[in-house]
Amino acid sequence: MRTVILSTLLLLGLSGVSAADSSESLFDNPMFRRCVSWMLSGQRGALIQDLCLDEFDIPPPSLFLCARKVQTGFASSTDREMCAIIYEEQVKKVRAGYIRGVSEY
Repeated sequence: MRTVILSTLLLLGLSGVSAADSSESLFDNPMFRRCVSWMLSGQRGALIQDLCLDEFDIPPPSLFLCARKVQTGFASSTDREMCAIIYEEQVKKVRAGYIRGVSEY
């Protein structure tokens, strides 16, 4: 279940990048590469955090760091609870999210 939630959050976070921006030229952008590195590692992002979140719609590293801890284990129960709170906040955002259109299946 957690894997499904993590995958969904990743897709929702990265879906903000438009189709035109998702071309290879986006990966040529050094700032985009720095933002992706920050997203995955959680390091060296203090000055670029707002830019990464606003310009590239890159989700915060806390989502990925917690996902890694789910697989490798938490340092403490407090650490585990912190990640649970982070994901609960993301779930609230998902449930309140805008639905672009209704498609029938």
